[in-house]
Amino acid sequence: MGSTSYFLHDHQIEKSRIEEISTLIEEATAIKTTSSIFKKNKKSFVPGSTIFVMTDDNEFTQWLENIYREDLKIVIVPYEKNPLCQEAYMVPTEVKEAIKLAADETTHMCDRVTLCNEKLFIGCVSAGQSEWVKERGVKALFSFLKNDLLSLRLFPLKISTEKEKEISTASLLIEVGSEAVMHMKRQYFFKISDNQCRRIASVIYAPQSVIGAAKLRFLLAKRKINPTESLPAGIGTVKSDKLIFKSGNGAPIHFTIDGKESEAKEIVFESVESDAKIVTGWKGCAGGEEKEGLRVQNLPQESDLVSFFTKKALPLVPIASEEAFAELFQKLRASAKMSVSYLLLLLVSVLMATTGLFQNSSPTIIGAMILAPLMAPIVAFSMAPILFDDSLMQQSIKTILLSVTIALAASAIYAWWLPFAHVTDQMSMRTHPTLLDLAVAILSGIAAAYGYANSKVGESLAGVAIAVALVPPLCVAGIGIGWGSWPIFSEAFLLFLANIVGILVASGAMFYILGYASTKYASAAFALKLLMAAVIAIPLYLSTRTVVADEQIYSRLADLRKIHVGNVTVDIKLTGISHEPEGDYAKFSIIVPRELSHFEKEKVTEILRSKLGKDVGMIITYRYKYQ
Repeated sequence: MGSTSYFLHDHQIEKSRIEEISTLIEEATAIKTTSSIFKKNKKSFVPGSTIFVMTDDNEFTQWLENIYREDLKIVIVPYEKNPLCQEAYMVPTEVKEAIKLAADETTHMCDRVTLCNEKLFIGCVSAGQSEWVKERGVKALFSFLKNDLLSLRLFPLKISTEKEKEISTASLLIEVGSEAVMHMKRQYFFKISDNQCRRIASVIYAPQSVIGAAKLRFLLAKRKINPTESLPAGIGTVKSDKLIFKSGNGAPIHFTIDGKESEAKEIVFESVESDAKIVTGWKGCAGGEEKEGLRVQNLPQESDLVSFFTKKALPLVPIASEEAFAELFQKLRASAKMSVSYLLLLLVSVLMATTGLFQNSSPTIIGAMILAPLMAPIVAFSMAPILFDDSLMQQSIKTILLSVTIALAASAIYAWWLPFAHVTDQMSMRTHPTLLDLAVAILSGIAAAYGYANSKVGESLAGVAIAVALVPPLCVAGIGIGWGSWPIFSEAFLLFLANIVGILVASGAMFYILGYASTKYASAAFALKLLMAAVIAIPLYLSTRTVVADEQIYSRLADLRKIHVGNVTVDIKLTGISHEPEGDYAKFSIIVPRELSHFEKEKVTEILRSKLGKDVGMIITYRYKYQ
């Protein structure tokens, strides 16, 4: 401790409390302490003195700006009016502990101050849309996400460091402070270094989409960021003894310094040596690292990107990188081409699926789905109109049409040649398409587009092909041609068309969400696809209504298993619903131990009618059970 000790306190503090704190100071320092009212302009002290300060944040900051060139030891005494000082210097909240910290010889002493445009500050300066990261309750946060998220816009920014490194970028918000303060405030953005208490440190927030901004804001709220990993998308950090942030378009930058609003076209931050030493609770300040730290790879730096993000509000979805574009288009162009291997796989899958349909074998049909390559050109076609790529569109359409023709012809010839003419359950399953089938196709289109855009999940496309099942309904349609049955062909081909439309709508939308198209181009293509979906949904809706009506009939009879007629118990089984021109019929199979009399049969019919209602007819088959 210094040979002289002062206790400067706010004039509003009660005398008894002042005396109590003075006693604690003298006990800890073993030096007579002079108590007086704090005056921010007072700076005449004996060199080497220890100054205990208990005043509000604003007064302390102004006083420190006048005093930091003096040889003093400054101890901040916790007070309800200096929370900023307590947080910035990690001062214990208990007075006794803060004084004890000052007496500890191993305690770190801050020997630097931070200046913003030559004005001293002790906390964090935020420039830009500081409302975006403000701590708030759940209700206020959701209100911000709802009302303000879609209007976020980056501003152009030029960053210069002490060693004359320059970065031109765009930012939504920057936060700047001493390295120690920023490590405490945003510890998840900074790597642990030998010296966390020397330089100026800054975090540059530059989310490049509304989705990215929402995700980043959620991470900040939950603090679920691992500092050992790379920085999240849209985040950059810069450390230097001096940082200059300059407006990229000449407009003033609005910023807040220790809670006070200001603006300037250029903001200069400096970390300068201080003769006055401030007692802190900082850790990790033993080293003397002076190397500048720049982690700006996640910030937009190309002039085109900076211009794009600063002229209008953030796009809803991120823009894919040029490398991702190139990789995706290479895959799609290859997928759109008709090759010998493609034709071979298509023909084998069609013949296998047709065989499985006649066998009524699910495993055989699933094997055909895995082999079928038809998903690839459909996904390619979904991307072509988004970018108005005529070449890709023409090639994918050509491949799809030729594939459909080959599949229909092969399955029709195969069905005509085989000596079978009955509809199996596997065939029947594909002649009653509903809106649920369109929903499956949409979900599969989402998965397919994501698989093409992300090579890590590309291997799962076989599962997508199984989910959509493009080839089996196409083969059933071919069987309908081979048998000369229009109902079979039309219903199965409707299912196939529903699958294609679902894939086109969903995969195109997914490519847009993943950032592979702009809103301008995607909206026109998406409107056309939605129109296609609406057209195909009409017959599917009619078919779905039939299924829903059937389900209502099943539900009426769900609890009907047995009927007691006199001393006879009969087993009831609803085997299906038949839709005839004159109306709907419920088909019953009734198992009886003996032949029923006319009266008993009438009783059974009466019971069934009471459950079923008068709007549905009945087809009843009696079966006798012999012991």
